[in-house]
Amino acid sequence: MKVAFISDIHGNIEALTAVLNDIKKQNIDKIYCLGDLVGYGPNPNEVVELIKNNKIQSIMGNYDDAIGNEKDNCGCSYNPGKETQVGDISINWTIKNTTEDNKNFLKNLPHKLSIKLEEVSILLVHGSPLNSLLEYIKPDTDVKRLNTIIEKVKENIVINGHTHLSMIRNVNGKTIFNAGSVGRTKEGEAKAIYLVLNIESNVYHHEFRKVDYNVKKTCEKIIEKGLPIELALFLALGSSYDMGKIEKKINFKL
Repeated sequence: MKVAFISDIHGNIEALTAVLNDIKKQNIDKIYCLGDLVGYGPNPNEVVELIKNNKIQSIMGNYDDAIGNEKDNCGCSYNPGKETQVGDISINWTIKNTTEDNKNFLKNLPHKLSIKLEEVSILLVHGSPLNSLLEYIKPDTDVKRLNTIIEKVKENIVINGHTHLSMIRNVNGKTIFNAGSVGRTKEGEAKAIYLVLNIESNVYHHEFRKVDYNVKKTCEKIIEKGLPIELALFLALGSSYDMGKIEKKINFKL
């Protein structure tokens, strides 16, 4: 059985479409989404509709919660100043430009999902088993913290998102995967990233797939819709950046 895990699409329909096309070529049996369908990107409704139309089972991300419930912020660990300002603009714009039906879909997504594929049990969560929406499990998260996080997890594998960094960590006989980000990677390449598990009985192999998509088109939409240019720049670079240094090199106005 081959299963794909996608995460953190963030309103990027070009990236999602490219990933779904790639998934079709891989003879994937099932697709799961780890949340954050919306936020940052210019096509929240199109992304939600494509997830619904393809019957992709999804859990809730912090942005899904924020948009679905029309919150003031997403609970992200933004740096004070420009990064917080851009995040707030993104939240407000996405709330105003997401339909009520799609908000209802987002706010009713489950926080966690336990599945069994062949003989392998898997817990799906956006953040962590202890804080499903907001905790970041990073490649450099302390082992002591990882032990605390998985202490009460019964499943063999935990798969999450939220950090936008693909990852595999092993702790106390369990494996933690991060599926990376389809629509807003922080890995330094302007690509869409997702995880594939090939499972046979109780043995599995993993692959992180990196897919090209029309980044230019997504960036143009961001500008056309009046979203901050920083959001386009982030996609073009495939990572976060020091805004102060960038502003010295590039002449633009918000």
